[in-house]
Amino acid sequence: MKPLAIYIHVPFCVRKCAYCDFASFAAREDDWAGYFDALNGEIDAWAERLHDREARSVFFGGGTPSLVPAAYLADALRHLRKVVAFAPGCEITVEANPGTLNVDKLRVYRRAGVNRLSIGAQSFDAALLRSLGRIHTPGQIGEAVRMARDAGFANISLDLMYALPGQTMERWAATLDAALELPLAHLSAYSLIVEEGTEMARRVARGEAAVPDDDAVNEMQRYAVRRLEAAGLMRYEISNFARPGFECRHNLTYWSGGEYLGLGSAAHSLMDDCRFSNPPELERYLAGERRLNLAQRSASDRKEEMLMLATRTVRGLDLNRWRAEFGEDLTRSRAAQVRKLENYGLIEITDGFLCLTPVGLELQDSVVLELMED
Repeated sequence: MKPLAIYIHVPFCVRKCAYCDFASFAAREDDWAGYFDALNGEIDAWAERLHDREARSVFFGGGTPSLVPAAYLADALRHLRKVVAFAPGCEITVEANPGTLNVDKLRVYRRAGVNRLSIGAQSFDAALLRSLGRIHTPGQIGEAVRMARDAGFANISLDLMYALPGQTMERWAATLDAALELPLAHLSAYSLIVEEGTEMARRVARGEAAVPDDDAVNEMQRYAVRRLEAAGLMRYEISNFARPGFECRHNLTYWSGGEYLGLGSAAHSLMDDCRFSNPPELERYLAGERRLNLAQRSASDRKEEMLMLATRTVRGLDLNRWRAEFGEDLTRSRAAQVRKLENYGLIEITDGFLCLTPVGLELQDSVVLELMED
């Protein structure tokens, strides 16, 4: 059975956050039932293509999956189980906003087989939460984690953001301290990226918000690594930390170049070395448009993607795998670049892996560009 990760997009939210450029829609409750009917129809249509596949992970992302009735997610999982085998212990994640969780939803998730929650906290600072447009309070974060534990969830992840306008190192440290008081198995710490077309981008353009400079961003990242690892949450990817055995299997599929199927509006897929996607517009998805932009990957595409994704992880790039897939010894074919990056202290080669040093991870894009040069 070929391993497969499955992503299901739930494009609904209470309101759009100031930094969000994902395909998500507020105040569309009237579309919920029709959307999940269309989603289940899409799942059913994959039956013949998935007979030799085994789902190793399922991830409900958004939007805010925890906003809609939990029965919709449970029904989607029932449809999935009819068309694809689930691996024993399949990791099934639901992204959740603390302001939309309750005991009843959590119980439905557990009965449906959900075994991992990814809670979008972003900050424990009330003023920063308001500036981001988040709908929850700091207190609701802890309450959501406690409810989840009581409902039987042992694998709980928290998302946090740093480099926010108005965020000082002291405020970032306070958020990390608050998070570490909770029984977490995993934590993601993302630097804010100001995306074009978002409310945050408009604030920055108007001079109403100023993001920290690169030095401050790096300082916040370094502090997070030290603080989280001291608490037993070990860094395994640029922005992700976990207790042993709780690394996110779904995301590891992406970073290792594994195959994944995206379902729902705006979802992207990589199967049989082809990429394709669904339309981001809700109306087009509901009208039945599927599998757009179908494109076969070239060898150059595969090389670039493997370099870019594998070097995000602390483990790094498997040089034996590179040699097997491309017939190339990277350390020889790019000897000058490798030597240069080693001299700058940005990469190390250990036990057959090319991995980025802590400083290299801060400059990962630049390291990848250097390695891609012939």
